[in-house]
Amino acid sequence: ELGYRFNDYLAVRGGINTRSYDYSSTDAGINYDYTLDFDNYPVLLDWHIFGGEFRLTGGVVSNNNKATGRASGLLDSGGSTYNTTATTDITFEKSSPYVGLGWGALPSTKRGLGFSFDIGVLMQGSPTATITAPGASAGDIAAEEAALNEDLKDYKYWPVVSFGIGYTF
Repeated sequence: ELGYRFNDYLAVRGGINTRSYDYSSTDAGINYDYTLDFDNYPVLLDWHIFGGEFRLTGGVVSNNNKATGRASGLLDSGGSTYNTTATTDITFEKSSPYVGLGWGALPSTKRGLGFSFDIGVLMQGSPTATITAPGASAGDIAAEEAALNEDLKDYKYWPVVSFGIGYTF
C-alpha cells in the first residue's frame, strides 16, 4: 500500500491485495479441489475528522476475487448419476465500493514507523456461480446453478479487517 497525506484531515491510499488458498478432500468416492483467489486493488480516501489518528474511509476496489471448485467421480444431479468432472466458478462484481473506519495516519512531516488498523465492508454484490459438467444434461446443470446462486445471494458484503505496519521515508 502507498499513500499520501494532503493535510491533517485528508489522505489517499492505494494498494494491492493478493493471496490464494487451496484445499482438497475426498468424500464418498468424490474428489474435491477448491481454490479461493483474493486479487483486489483498492483506491481509498481517508478523512481524519478531528485531524488525528481516527479516520473514516471510502473508496473503490477493483475486485478480481474468485473461487473455483472441482468435483470428480460419480456425481448425482437431478436424479441422474454421471461419471464426470464438474467445475464451479464463482465471480464477483469487478468494481466494488468500500466503506470503513480506522486508526492510524500517514505522517505528513515526520519520518519513521507507524501502525494502522481498519475495519470495514466491501460491497461486492451477490456472487455469480457458473457450473460446467460434461455429460450432464443442461436442465440438471441449470437447476444446480440456480440453487447455488440462490445460496450465494446473501454473500454480497465482505467484511474487511486489516492491521498495517508502515514506514515513512
